[in-house]
Parts: sequence; C-alpha cells; structure tokens
Amino acid sequence: MSAADSKQRRLELAAFLRAKRAAAPVPSSDTSSPKRRVPGLRREEVAHLAGVSYTWYTRLEQGRDVRPTAQVVDAVARALGLDEVSHRHLRRLADLPLGDRAEAADSVGEDVLMLLEHLLPAPAVVLNSRFDYVAWNDAHSTLFCDASRLPTDRRNALWATFMVPAVRESLVDWDEQARSVIAQFRAEAALRPADGRSDELVAELISHSPEFACWWAAHEVRRGDARSCVFRHPQAGEVRTRLVQLRLVAQPWFKLVTHLPEGEGTVDRLRALQGSEIWTARVAGRQPLESSPASETPPPR
Repeated sequence: MSAADSKQRRLELAAFLRAKRAAAPVPSSDTSSPKRRVPGLRREEVAHLAGVSYTWYTRLEQGRDVRPTAQVVDAVARALGLDEVSHRHLRRLADLPLGDRAEAADSVGEDVLMLLEHLLPAPAVVLNSRFDYVAWNDAHSTLFCDASRLPTDRRNALWATFMVPAVRESLVDWDEQARSVIAQFRAEAALRPADGRSDELVAELISHSPEFACWWAAHEVRRGDARSCVFRHPQAGEVRTRLVQLRLVAQPWFKLVTHLPEGEGTVDRLRALQGSEIWTARVAGRQPLESSPASETPPPR
C-alpha cells in the first residue's frame, strides 16, 4: 500500500470512528452530567469501554499513524455497539484480515434458498471459505453429490471430491476438476493461516488420498474462474455445464457455485432426471423450502 493510500485509509477510519461514536447509545447508568452537549459517547468513554488509553484512542480518531491490533479493533467495535457489517468495515479500514468475524453468520437466508430454487434445473450450491456445503438444490444432489447424505462434519466439497466415489465417477475430467478445487482451496486457506479445521481436513486427505497428497504438495493456486464441466450420469448420459462462481455481496465469505446447462439438450436431460419429483433447495441443518412454482418453471435458455 502506498503512503498516500495508507494516509487516506487512516483518515477514513478516523471519520468512521467519529461518526459511529456520535451515533452510539449513551449508557443508561451515566449520571455524571444531567445534559450532554454532544450526542453519543465521549472519547474517554469509548477508550474506557475498549480498555485502551484515552491518548491512544484520540490519536486513532485523528487519523494518526497508529497500528491497532485485531483485539483492540474488536474491543472498540464492541464499545461502539457496531453491528456485523460495520464491524467488518472497521476491520477493513484498519487493514486487518476479516478472520473469524467474516463467518460469524455461517448460514444463508430464505432469499438465497429462493435463488437456488429459481436456478433449477441447474445444479447450484453455496460454499463457505472452508468449502463446506452451506446450501444446495436437488439438482446438485442428483448430478454431483447429495450433501445431506454425508456425515455432518464431512459436508465439504473438497472432502467429497476425493472421498466420495460417486463424485469421482460422475466427473469425466475428474483429475483436472480435482486439481482446480485444491488450488482454489489453498488460495482461500491462505486468508485463514491459523484455521485448525482446514488443517485437520488437509491432514486427513493427505493420509487417505495419494492424488491429494501429490497435488497439495505442488502448491498450486487458482481463482474461481468459469470453466466447462462434463458429468457422466447413468440415466442421463453426458451432461455438459458451465461452472460459474459468484460471491454473495451481503455475505462475501459465501460463494454461489452454479452449473449452467451448456449445449443442446442439456436442460432436457436435467428435466428427465427430475422426472415427476418436485425439486427444491435446502440449507445444512434446516428443512428444505416448501415447493414453489419457481421450481417447476424452466429457466430461460
């Protein structure tokens, strides 16, 4: 980051803190003054609630070149009563990794489930930064992997790619797709260097899959670029899709992975797999959505 960018970030951080302090609720126990001249909290009150010195907090609000730690920033956020979105923004302005703050809400709402339904018959799934299955639709379960049948602690796309035989058999170019999943996982894991859960998953896969051990050692990293996939299904035959990955703006630690039908006849093959069933979407640990007209309406071709 250039010196100019660093200064601008500090000034934005200072302005953000002043605005949030002015909007912060005054403690009901405050009887020190019958009437305040300014709204919100005083600087000394924020410093006291956050457990930092008044002088240090003042320098922070003035845009001085101080380097707050994650613990201090989180303490200031609590003192100001920031919600999750504002808390994440404060961390960004302080040039701190989002860390576990980014996944405090590790579930999606009904609007995302409706989106998964509207995408039918295209297979679609929502993954978190550890590649855990967060939500999915029935087309994904039918064509790729039924996450609801996996052990709760193994509902993970990386684990399924290497440890579920049906997944390996369904992908015509399994080797390339598996290497791509590893490379994307490694890129995500770099943002969480002290994540024990990811380390345990990698250790387990190294011990159980020679291919994973070899490809993991290559230290390859990739972005989640769009690419073509070909599935082999015992009833539908070859199903060609275009894999597209998108971040959820409101919850950027989640990504929506969609297999858009590609090529003539693909939608018809997916509809044939559906048959008379009513496909829906579901979230890990929750009941699926009730069927809706959207799940019976083919998407535009």
